[in-house]
Amino acid sequence: MAAVVVAATVWLPASPAFAHTKLTGSTPAAKATVRKAVTDVTLKFSGLIKKAGTTVVVAGPDEVSYSDGAASAVDRTVTQAVRPLPVGTITVRWRTVSSDGHPIQGTFSFTNKVAPPVATSPSPNVAAATPSPTPATAEPTAASPVPVSRTSSGRGSGPLGWIIAVVAAVIVFGGGLAWWRRRRAAS
Repeated sequence: MAAVVVAATVWLPASPAFAHTKLTGSTPAAKATVRKAVTDVTLKFSGLIKKAGTTVVVAGPDEVSYSDGAASAVDRTVTQAVRPLPVGTITVRWRTVSSDGHPIQGTFSFTNKVAPPVATSPSPNVAAATPSPTPATAEPTAASPVPVSRTSSGRGSGPLGWIIAVVAAVIVFGGGLAWWRRRRAAS
């Protein structure tokens, strides 16, 4: 009985510490179908997250990354800008670090029904009438999509093994202490 009381005393006050940060929602939502152009993907978490170690890859059905720059992380929100997405299943692979230092990651997908804009060239009459300026320096070109590799989805490993070990040690210690006191009282 003493072992149960000791285990409960140790376990119950510490339980809030086990509530690790997790993904609570996203825009677009997982499994959603979007009919408006997506300019960024936003991830919402249950707790504070760190910017360092945060990555978001938004890939099209062609397995090409459409992420545009680095993800921004503020408090419980991560935002990843994206270039125009192709029609089809879009996969979001994310990884971040919770404020307690645990890495967490996951994958979800949504369906994009909006075709990316098509670049049009001006008509010959407009092009001939409008002189084109000659740039003094080369203008940067838009980054081309980068192929991405698939990773397994999942979440960061939690301290479950340590929790079980500590609880077992407390139970063994409490049981040993109770046995020792009974033996000493009987002597």
